[in-house]
Amino acid sequence: MELTDRQAQVLGFIKAFISDKGYPPTRAEISKGFGFASDNAAEEHVKALAKKGALRLTKGVSRGIAVIGV
Repeated sequence: MELTDRQAQVLGFIKAFISDKGYPPTRAEISKGFGFASDNAAEEHVKALAKKGALRLTKGVSRGIAVIGV
């Protein structure tokens, strides 16, 4: 799976967050961590990572992010 540099950074952030806290970040926490102007930017990165098979998303759940293969 080929990730852009930013996608790799977002995936690393999600993995580190889960390792540190024991649960996945919300889109708002991802956005804050990267200084994105809106949570929608984080959502787009998360969707792209799911499409590439790095994440599994659960709809309707704010922390519904699971890293695949970890």
